[in-house]
Amino acid sequence: MAQRAEDDLLYVDKQLSIRRTYAPAGLSVSGAIDVFNVDAFAQTLITCLEGDGDLNVDLHHLEFCDVSGIRALVSAAKDVHQGRRLVLTGLPPQLRNAMTLVGWNDLPGLLIDDS
Repeated sequence: MAQRAEDDLLYVDKQLSIRRTYAPAGLSVSGAIDVFNVDAFAQTLITCLEGDGDLNVDLHHLEFCDVSGIRALVSAAKDVHQGRRLVLTGLPPQLRNAMTLVGWNDLPGLLIDDS
């Protein structure tokens, strides 16, 4: 799991918190992503993908994600600049299965890390 700091909170609501991580560089997502906060989640992904290198997203503490959250991840992966990737770690098995079933795991800008 990624190292995170308390003062690196990028977004928080009653269901979801997103923190910046440093080892590896990226985001740590905790709680639930649904129609009520997916826009904030998607915007955070877009903003963080403006930097250099891969964006690692730690999902070990993700408790729930509806289809809008999956779409936000896929959209971000499709929009990454060439040579960059959205790297997902701790992807819950049901989300991994859904993404694999529709072939989204094969997107060039997406890596599902099994560690």
